Amino acid sequence: MNIKFLIILFIITVVYSCKNVNTSQIKVVTVEEMNTQLQYGDIQVVDLQQEEEFNKSHIVNAANIIYDKDFRKKLDKLDKTKPIAIYCTTGTVSPEAARILNEAGFEHIYVLDGGIKKWMAENREISETK
Repeated sequence: MNIKFLIILFIITVVYSCKNVNTSQIKVVTVEEMNTQLQYGDIQVVDLQQEEEFNKSHIVNAANIIYDKDFRKKLDKLDKTKPIAIYCTTGTVSPEAARILNEAGFEHIYVLDGGIKKWMAENREISETK
């Protein structure tokens, strides 16, 4: 066989085999973008903070799913077909949680840049659990 033919065949195989590897999307969003998503989108909101912090301040209607060693097991409470927005206290934990959500099959994942601290710094509505 001709070496050029083998090279072309290899390239075509690589291109087509990688085409649909992963269609999910992780997007880091600003407070303004998150606020817009919450107002106009059908989106699940997940707060990754520890329970004590969640009780002090969280985005309205957010579910508290603590990011810990059992995080993967807790994901079955969520709908993989709906977009999901996640946040933590400062935005440092959320990217790793987003990666896990991505691996679990969630397709549209929004990560709040700066976490709840940035949300509150921009005077957005929060809720408390008493």
